[in-house]
Amino acid sequence: MEQALEALRKALDLAQRRRRQSDRHAIRYPFYPLPRVAVLGLELEGPAGVRCLVDWTPEELVRLRPQALAGWWNDLAEVARRVLAGELELPDLQFPILVFSRAGSAPLPPRCHDLLWEWFRVPTFEQIRGSDGELIAFECAARAGFHLAPGVEAEAVSLVRVPESCPCGSSAPLYRADAALRATAG
Repeated sequence: MEQALEALRKALDLAQRRRRQSDRHAIRYPFYPLPRVAVLGLELEGPAGVRCLVDWTPEELVRLRPQALAGWWNDLAEVARRVLAGELELPDLQFPILVFSRAGSAPLPPRCHDLLWEWFRVPTFEQIRGSDGELIAFECAARAGFHLAPGVEAEAVSLVRVPESCPCGSSAPLYRADAALRATAG
């Protein structure tokens, strides 16, 4: 009995050490199966097909041939600039883009979503992430607002809970930016 308890204790200790060592947060893509995703400017945990390019180069993107992109606004805008200038081709890009916003700031205004559509011709889904990459909230497939990531408190986001249910079918509360916050964002 004591040997079994000792083995269990060691296994729990090992699991806790591994959890502490892994400071990478998971990518949450709105569709399954996941396409080949290039995550720009952030190190995230993901299944096969997800490649994180913290300090990316156009050559890396060409070699990777991503079907989807994920990253902060400035990285995505730089990719778009290079594509529009003819310096970069992404022929396989055909799946939605994830754009990351920082916790505490306003979600992207509609004009930014429109620009991403003009640049890449694929839909965009927004995720609110902490400075360390932790997922705080995500725009669901219905694009009706945001759902909080599991374990996140509403005070962590600059969003307002709305009374209606989400058309995506989730029972999780739905959050949106209030009008005053949207006005200051763009």
